[in-house]
Amino acid sequence: MKDESTNLGGPAANATNAPSLPAVADRATFQTELDRLRLREKAHTREGDAIAAARRRLPMVEVDSNLELIGPHGSLTLLDAFEGRRQLIAYYFMWHTGHPAAEQCEGCTWVTSQVAELSYLHSRDITLAVLCQGPYGESIRYRDFMGWDLPWYSARASLDTLLVGREIGLFHLVCYVRDGRLTRPSVGGP
Repeated sequence: MKDESTNLGGPAANATNAPSLPAVADRATFQTELDRLRLREKAHTREGDAIAAARRRLPMVEVDSNLELIGPHGSLTLLDAFEGRRQLIAYYFMWHTGHPAAEQCEGCTWVTSQVAELSYLHSRDITLAVLCQGPYGESIRYRDFMGWDLPWYSARASLDTLLVGREIGLFHLVCYVRDGRLTRPSVGGP
């Protein structure tokens, strides 16, 4: 059964706004094609699992624990943001300096709005914090306006070091681990 649909979801040629549909086949033909596709899907899953395992084995990169953040009481270090826990999950919130609330990143706003409870993470020795890429004074007003209660810091002064190998100005989720010295797993990629 060949996939003859070339415009899934769009209007078909010489038709109304109805989407194009795949060909119709009998049950046996469908099952044969489905079984063939499942073999490909399983191979894809196994390869994805192998790639994920290789990523978890990548070495960690040491990060300076004294990198500066700005928080509610002024300057603090990246290590302070751990709040005494072993792991820090840092959500790097995109920020458009000088722009009103309605022009801030919709994706970062949506994701941050999904965080309602941190006790589950805390019980596993994990801190989740937003490291905003904009100035603290401007961005904290946005956090307060949105009614969010999670730890919020500006990482603006240290972005070049914290996001080395990543593009500043985009969202990032980076996990940091304390193990005698501060390290950052390469999970998530540069």
